[in-house]
Amino acid sequence: MSLKKAFRAGFVRRWHTNPDLAHIEDRVDGHSGRVARIILMLHPEPTVKLLRACLIHDDGESVVGDMCSVAKRKYPALAALLSEIEAQEIRKIWGGFYMTTHEAMWLKFADRLDAFMWAKHHAPQQMDGDDWTERLEWLKFEATRLNVRYKFDSQMNPK
Repeated sequence: MSLKKAFRAGFVRRWHTNPDLAHIEDRVDGHSGRVARIILMLHPEPTVKLLRACLIHDDGESVVGDMCSVAKRKYPALAALLSEIEAQEIRKIWGGFYMTTHEAMWLKFADRLDAFMWAKHHAPQQMDGDDWTERLEWLKFEATRLNVRYKFDSQMNPK
C-alpha cells in the first residue's frame, strides 16, 4: 500500500471520451466524494464499509483510465478484463474492499446517479438522447428496489 498511489488515484479524469462532456473537468476524487454524499443523503443506515467503498471504488482507473460506458456495453469481454485489472489495482493500493450484494447495489446506484446528475448539470441539452432516458428509468427502478424511491423522486423533482 502506498500513500502516494492512493493520493494520485483521485486525479484520473472522467468523461474524456464523451463528446458532450469531455470539455468539463471531473476527476475521480470529486466523483467518489459525490457518490459518498449521495449514499449519506439517500441510504437509511450506511455502513463505514459502504462509505469506504464509495471513496475508493474507481481508484483502479489510475492504471487503465476511465473507459466509457458505451465501449463497456459494446465489448463485454473488455469490460470484464478492465474490471479485473481495476480490482487488482485497488487491492494493491488499499488491500481491497469487500461488500455485501446489497452494498454493491447501493454503490452501483449511487455511482450511476452521480453520472446522471453530472451530465444533467453540465449538458442538460443532451438528456433526451444518448441513452440518458434509459439511465433515468434504471435509476428509478433501482431506487424502488432499494426502497428509497420517495427520497429519490423528491430530490430529483423538487417542488
